[in-house]
Amino acid sequence: MTDTQNKRAVIIEAFVLMIVLQGILELLEWLIAPSVPATRFASQMLSCALMCLLTVAVIIYARVRKQKLSVFPKAFSKFYIIATCITVLLLIVNPSNFSVGFAAVKSTVYFSIVTPIYEELLFRGYIWNRFGKAMDKKSAVYIWNIFLFALWHIGYMVPHIIEGNWFAVLTKLAAGAIFGVVLGFIRMRTDNCYITILAHGIMNLIGI
Repeated sequence: MTDTQNKRAVIIEAFVLMIVLQGILELLEWLIAPSVPATRFASQMLSCALMCLLTVAVIIYARVRKQKLSVFPKAFSKFYIIATCITVLLLIVNPSNFSVGFAAVKSTVYFSIVTPIYEELLFRGYIWNRFGKAMDKKSAVYIWNIFLFALWHIGYMVPHIIEGNWFAVLTKLAAGAIFGVVLGFIRMRTDNCYITILAHGIMNLIGI
């Protein structure tokens, strides 16, 4: 396989993987949603549970493909320890945890722990490393990762697309691109996705 064919194969794989994962999430939510209470909290908890399952699926897929996810740094320096402590502290002292109660705690777990782990293992873990093997320049991997991560967020906007609320869709795309720029930069500098998981969690926390 030539370099061009290899690059094309990696790009196609990324698109297919994204579509399959988002499709499975949407399908399972559609099938299970009628069995749970019609509340925002119940919907979030359903998505949280399904994302946990999909995270396991990503890990298994990476092992089958014999592709490392580069989750942890080679050594846990003071920087990583301090960053971890700060992130945990911010999650604990989140004001909504005390003003709203248990529902807010579960939402924090969903948005700032489960979602970041799922998305970072997929994008700054598996996809990043797959593109890194096929492309010579890190800048190309970085740009592709930003583009794919922005596109990924369309999958979360299916109801808005059906409603024709394109402003919400474009806003979500822009947010995905901004997250991709920041998290991709961190990934390039640290060469692992542990810190990107922490950063993603904090960024989502600010948005809750």
